[in-house]
Amino acid sequence: MKGTITSSTLRQTGGNNRLESSGSNKIFLLPLVFISAILPFIMRSYQFSTNLGQFAWFAEDDTKVDIFLFYKQVFLLIACTVMLVCLIYKIVKEKITLSVIPALIPVFLYGIMALLSTLFSKYSSFGYKGVYEQFESVFALLGYCLIVYYAYLFIQTEEDVRFILKYLLYSVLAFSLLGLLQAINLDPIVSDIGKRIYLGREYWDYLDKFTLSFEPGRVYLTFYNPNYVGSYTALIIPILLGLLLTEKEGKKKICYILGLLGMGISLIRSGSETGMIALFVAILFFIFFFRKYIFKYKKIIFPIAGIGAVCIVVLIGVKFTTITEKVQSVFNLNQATPSITSIKTEEDLTITYKGNDLKLNLFVDSNGIILLPMDKDMNSLPFSTNENGKYTMEDERFAGIEMSIVTYNDIVCLDVSIEGTEWVFTNQLENDSTYYYLNAVGKFDKIVAADSAVFSGYESLATGRGYIWSRTIPLLKDRILLGSGAETYMMAFPQQDYVQKANYGFGGQLLTRPHNLYLQIGVQTGVVSLLAFLVFYIMYFISSIRIYKNGTFDSYLSIVGVSTFLGTIGYMITGLSNDSSITVAPVFWVLIGIGIAINYRLKLSKTNN
Repeated sequence: MKGTITSSTLRQTGGNNRLESSGSNKIFLLPLVFISAILPFIMRSYQFSTNLGQFAWFAEDDTKVDIFLFYKQVFLLIACTVMLVCLIYKIVKEKITLSVIPALIPVFLYGIMALLSTLFSKYSSFGYKGVYEQFESVFALLGYCLIVYYAYLFIQTEEDVRFILKYLLYSVLAFSLLGLLQAINLDPIVSDIGKRIYLGREYWDYLDKFTLSFEPGRVYLTFYNPNYVGSYTALIIPILLGLLLTEKEGKKKICYILGLLGMGISLIRSGSETGMIALFVAILFFIFFFRKYIFKYKKIIFPIAGIGAVCIVVLIGVKFTTITEKVQSVFNLNQATPSITSIKTEEDLTITYKGNDLKLNLFVDSNGIILLPMDKDMNSLPFSTNENGKYTMEDERFAGIEMSIVTYNDIVCLDVSIEGTEWVFTNQLENDSTYYYLNAVGKFDKIVAADSAVFSGYESLATGRGYIWSRTIPLLKDRILLGSGAETYMMAFPQQDYVQKANYGFGGQLLTRPHNLYLQIGVQTGVVSLLAFLVFYIMYFISSIRIYKNGTFDSYLSIVGVSTFLGTIGYMITGLSNDSSITVAPVFWVLIGIGIAINYRLKLSKTNN
């Protein structure tokens, strides 16, 4: 019958050549199953040289150990290689002609721009291999594009979708158990048995010395950072909700409920405010699309929703102060007025403190050491010695500033204490009489005042993300066509903006990611690639709205299609405050690939009928 979708065949329709399905099609779906259900669990120790010691803002000893990221990338690339082999097999052996639908063109452009940005990058080697605290190389990015296309080609029937989601559900249930154990401080990952599984034998004699930086009871699953638990749960919970609401089989309902409970506990105990906000927005969309089902089961759903609302109100009442402080810290719109607004390491050392310039000069010769403080008009300023042997400024404009002469590696330095924060400078380096700042990794470096935009003055917004975003946005203007290259954000970011980093809570820290998916793409692979990515998702978004807006889902494919769409909304919203990570991003790309494939099938079926 024309337009009928069966599990055994998929014929050429509407001018597009699709892969023929057969009873063995599940074999070709195994890479997607692996990426979505197994890959997130992979952990293994990997000792490596970051090759970042060449930069003044990174420690000379650049040997690090990774357990969460590197091998996830390795196995992702292996799975992508298998997918390529499967595609080549279909083309060569079965003479299949591949097709492309308009929605896939932007994602291909995204991949092309990512590759070109990396090829022409000053730091392309990092883009090829992956970098410290990231390991999401250009080949991983290209793999994401391949995943979407592969899913579009190979996911053809309801049985195909059920096959992938069955194992994804097993994965979610396993994560739910792990999240519960971490929440009650019984984390198997930090147990001796757990450590022996993912640590190499060379570490087994030191298991008691190996610790993770997460506080007891904090849920991080196997995602390296609890923030990514927010991304994962915002992606998965809407899918579980959609399947639960439409499922008739009791056993499956129980599985979905257990998954929802586990994901909910994991989200709450991860502390990811972004994940909670994203889930809230996704649920609003969920209510719209599933409105008919919600009212159909209103006698069950409304009481449950009421109980949930009461629990939330009680929680707010019990922890009102804690919650309001947390909300205020996230949505902090007060303009910041730090005491130190500028430090210039030039011929003079100039510190702008509360709007006043203090110029300091250090003279060292055979006769001794001379310290000469002056104001902006070059007037000498008096200072005295306090009981701690430090020099204290007598001018009231610079109250709160103390100074002392120190040495570092036999280099005479000036230690300036400003409201309790130590800043060490010297002008005694060989062949350079200008001033340098001694940074947290023990290297002398210049202080640079980075450009800022949009969030200037509101750097404390979103627990300090406002600072990162304000210094990242100006980077885009020089990266319209080509970005700095995959895995190069930390090289592009002004790490030498030491003053403002200290002002907004990042003193001594290396900022390795922008905490924003869209800024990450724009900086690393270029604004054009960012636009391509956004167009790809917008096309999928509009397509999904058109297909599912009536809120009537008469097939398993339509239920999964709308639920997956809602999950991607949650993920994209978390992208406003979280970036792409090899821990969760592969799951997102598999699911959006499933969504693309389902939307195509549903539109094709409607056209043929």
